[in-house]
Amino acid sequence: MTKFAIFVCPTGTLAEQIKQFLAQGGEALGAKGGRGSVPGFTLVEGFEEQGSAAPVYTQSLDRAFNRGLKSRPSPVVTMDGLVAKPDGCGMAITAPWLKQVMVNFACTVKSPTRKMPLRIQDELGMPLACGVDQKQIDAVVAQAEAAIDCQTPTQWEMRFYQRSPNQDWICHRSWDLGGGQPSAS
Repeated sequence: MTKFAIFVCPTGTLAEQIKQFLAQGGEALGAKGGRGSVPGFTLVEGFEEQGSAAPVYTQSLDRAFNRGLKSRPSPVVTMDGLVAKPDGCGMAITAPWLKQVMVNFACTVKSPTRKMPLRIQDELGMPLACGVDQKQIDAVVAQAEAAIDCQTPTQWEMRFYQRSPNQDWICHRSWDLGGGQPSAS
């Protein structure tokens, strides 16, 4: 069985800042980047399926995305910013329209070989550093704030990924979500 997942991902400058943070300084403080990571926010958790079933999922995602276009807000994604957690830090976004698209997708996709239900994320977060000692959290957050500008105008994409045998993620398809904006808080 092959692992698949659906993410919402920033593109451009914000994506590069996140990748750089994960690849460089963040590693020393327990960042989650490196081989096999996607700089994105999980919409549907990883699920196992036969590799040959990928077209079933891309077609169903296409239909769910297109059905939702009439009610698509602008922006689709709002950046909430960096979030400190008890054992690390991450980023958070808000995207209620995407959650509706995922519910529609999960209710309509038919696969006779998937054994587990699709799990749609309620809260959209991307861990940047996990398992960090409580004493280091302030340093991790400060490092993330210095490296990642959450106010950067950003384009977003919804992406359908498959995990490769060498643990990299391969993007089968992406859907343009347009520009997002930082939250007004």
